[in-house]
Parts: sequence; C-alpha cells; structure tokens
Amino acid sequence: MKILIIGESCQDTFVYGSATRLCPEGPAPVFRETSRVHSVGMAKNVYHNFVNLRDYLELDLDFTFISNKVVGEKARYIDTESNQLLLRVDQDQHDSIGLDILSSIDYDSYDAVVVSDYDKGFLSHEDLFYIARRSKISFLDTKKDCNLSWASLFTFVKVNEKEYMENNFKFLSTNLWEKLIVTKGSKGCSYKRKDYPLTHKVEVRDVTGAGDTFLAAFSTKYLTIEGLKDYKIDTAISFAQECCSKVVSKKGVATPF
Repeated sequence: MKILIIGESCQDTFVYGSATRLCPEGPAPVFRETSRVHSVGMAKNVYHNFVNLRDYLELDLDFTFISNKVVGEKARYIDTESNQLLLRVDQDQHDSIGLDILSSIDYDSYDAVVVSDYDKGFLSHEDLFYIARRSKISFLDTKKDCNLSWASLFTFVKVNEKEYMENNFKFLSTNLWEKLIVTKGSKGCSYKRKDYPLTHKVEVRDVTGAGDTFLAAFSTKYLTIEGLKDYKIDTAISFAQECCSKVVSKKGVATPF
C-alpha cells in the first residue's frame, strides 16, 4: 500500500533547565539552561509516526513525504523538575508548496493521501481543495478555518476541540457528519456525536505532537484492517487513542513504540 504524506515541517528544540526565582527587573522567571534536545516536528513527526507504526506492526506500507525545507525552529523552555512549559519562541518559516509541485504528483498511484496542515502558509485553501479532489482516500489534520469547498471532499477531517469551536467546524459540522473527528485531550474524542473516552488514564508529561500521532495511527489502522466502515472507524479511533496515551507519557516529540 502506498501512502502520500503532505505538510509543513519544523525543527522542535526543547531547552531544559531550572527556574527557581523571579527576575528582579520584572515578573518573569530566571531560567538556567542545563540541556537541549532537537527533533523535527509537525508533518515530519506525522511521517516518523507512520514509519514507527509500520515497523512495529510489520505492515507492507510505502511512504512518500512532501514537505518544506526546514528554516528556523520552535524553541520550548521547560523546567526540568516540574516539566512545566515556561516559554515558546517560534522562528520557523514556511514557503508555499506551489501548484507546480502539487500538479506533478500522480495521485492515482497512491492508495491514500494524508495532509498535516499547520496553516503556516505552506498549503492554501486552494491547495487543500486540489489535493482532496485528486485523492482516492484522504485524511486531513488542519489548523485552518473550515471551508466546505475542501472539507467536504476529504474522507476524514481531524481537529482538536479548540479548533472545532473557534475555526467554524462546529457551525458547519452537520455538513461534515461522516467526516469530522474531534479530539478532546483527556476526554478522548468524538465522531458523529458519539464520545470515545480514553480506556485508561496515564500521567501526562508532554502533549507536544499528540495530534500528529493520532493522525498517523488512525490513518494506519483504518487503511490496514478489514470490515465495515463503522467498525474500521471505531477500531482506528481506539488504536489512535492508545498510541496518543503512549506518546503523552514521554518527554518531547515522540513515537508510540
């Protein structure tokens, strides 16, 4: 099975240290760095999760990954003892993918297309419409305001609860009845107004990249199991939540296995 993954990528930098006092010049913590960890994030993290799941489950999957050249970084400053995020500094840049690249893809050669859209300028509304219209089966995780011209064409659209409320998905949800999956953190997720609570709670250490894991895990399971659509969706959601529970119990950007 061939899967195409499209989306913008970044470098995630995790700066660990201690913050034991406030700055005398103003109400800000004084941070003393002890270590740094670098990893790639966003769509590249989706890709890494796909590879991790393929290898762990021993699946016959072949991936093509199309993304931007990584420029800049997202730096997170974290208190080591409490694992509390103190500050995030974004310096990442993302050029537009361009229609020349999108139109050069042989979409018929892929069994499915997965789009990780962080709404950083890499993919436009027109790009999403073009991708969804050309794809056989398509999965989208997006930060954009909902537009039915493309949202109605994707097979599944995954957003988190905040995006659902603020990006017009709630207002247009009746038009996306068979497509929209809303993740809700510790409350699980919902699909077609059915709630999927977490089967077991874990100690959350870092939620960075959990949405990437959900997208990769849901897509992987849905595409590789047999059965009726509702069964496949239920099974894929449960598997994706299990994988997310694993990654949020780890520090930084992680894969489940």
